[in-house]
Amino acid sequence: MQPCRLADTRPDGGNGYSRVDPQTISISTLNRCGIPTGSTALAVTLTVVDPAAEGFLTAWPGDHRLPTVSNLNFQADQTRANGTITKIDDLGRLRVYTSVPAFVVVDVVGAFVPQGATVAAGRFVPSTSSRLFDSRPNNIVAAGGSVTVPLPAGVPAGAIALALNITVTESTQPGFVTAFPAGTPMPTASALNLDWFDQTRAAGGIFGVSAQGITLFLSGGGHVVVDYSGYFTGPSASPSSDGLFSVVDPVRLMDTRQTSPLGVGVPIYPQGGVELPLSQRGSMAYNVTSVDGDAGFIRGYAAGTPQPDTSTLNPQGQGDIVANFAITQTSDHGLDFWSQPQTNLVVDLQGWFSGPSVTATIAAPTNRAPATPRATYSKCTHEGLDRINTERRRARVAALVVNPAAQATACAWALHLAQLAGGISHSVAAPRDAEVGCPTGENVAFSTAPPSIAVPQLMDLWMASPPHHANIVFRGYVGIGLGYVTRTDATGATRTYGSTTFAVC
Repeated sequence: MQPCRLADTRPDGGNGYSRVDPQTISISTLNRCGIPTGSTALAVTLTVVDPAAEGFLTAWPGDHRLPTVSNLNFQADQTRANGTITKIDDLGRLRVYTSVPAFVVVDVVGAFVPQGATVAAGRFVPSTSSRLFDSRPNNIVAAGGSVTVPLPAGVPAGAIALALNITVTESTQPGFVTAFPAGTPMPTASALNLDWFDQTRAAGGIFGVSAQGITLFLSGGGHVVVDYSGYFTGPSASPSSDGLFSVVDPVRLMDTRQTSPLGVGVPIYPQGGVELPLSQRGSMAYNVTSVDGDAGFIRGYAAGTPQPDTSTLNPQGQGDIVANFAITQTSDHGLDFWSQPQTNLVVDLQGWFSGPSVTATIAAPTNRAPATPRATYSKCTHEGLDRINTERRRARVAALVVNPAAQATACAWALHLAQLAGGISHSVAAPRDAEVGCPTGENVAFSTAPPSIAVPQLMDLWMASPPHHANIVFRGYVGIGLGYVTRTDATGATRTYGSTTFAVC
């Protein structure tokens, strides 16, 4: 199917849904977006915009109770997206719940309809995960630009869709990614969203293609990485019973914060992994979530097989919770997950594609605790605006108000400095201005004082420094973002890094 918008709860988003309660919407899909009558599940992209606080999103059939699973996780004020396959009820309805107030956008990209024992079109043909495209290091996609990726070798021209993981890294400014069949008009839909510059985010899903491949449009620019795990057959394919989808009620298969194959509450350590035993054969559609992961990447693959040179998930650190959708062919041992950074991992089942599993030939990844425990990082905090505005009143200039983009930029730079664990440096002005949307200034500093008094000490430093004080009382600034991140080393030593972004907008 061509991507099509089913619901958008933003004020100018139109209709397409009904409100069940302040945090739940119901979406009727009957006679909409070309969804076939009798569909039992939909491939969708779920997007959260401007959530009020940290939280999660869950999609499920309209006649069921809210399940204990999640499709998407987010922080306050972010825009986050993820693909999934969600079951719908007999009346074609699904519900979407957000744990905190937020705007929600739902785009449909495919539908699953019950068929006979063998069919030609719409079957999933799995492949060992492989890297299909990588624009690094020299071919960054400009803001407003696009790139067309041809069909993978061996995929017939009649294929209708690919199972992909699309990653944008080193983003040049905030924006979104739209994926659509090459040579067709670009739809009003998005597959992936980015909040600021120099960000890495991934979105797995099912993406329609033409014989020419798939086109990716980047509104904000950045490097693009595309990983491939299989294709969906077209009408010219030979009929078969392999690759048919069986939708299930969403269920949690593993949570390393609880009891898992690693033990009770044991995370995946750096360069470690976990094997998830599965009795079902074929390819699994699932949502995988990194909780309290350091920055890096995670890959999922058939258990007991060589690791592919691909990624499934990209945690960002600082306690961020990151989810992504994937379709992976299993082995007779199940699935393996390997992680570059330390993280907890949650796996939620969405359904199965029929067919064979591969044979495990090597041992599962090991998971050894590091000799030196990792450093940890606090969530970003935002104190100090009252004190800054008090100083501005003394200087007879107008008070500042929080600029959300400046706040995100300040937090990102404070975390960057904390992860470097060295001295301090300023962010580059041009990308910072682009992220905020207007000219900016910046104050940075760090303190080794206890976290309870570190922020007031940073404020004292800025107030006593003439160039930093000049930023504080500059009458041209109207917006501000404040960010503080505390790094705690294995020894217990702390260092708090502060970044303040001033903006003329």
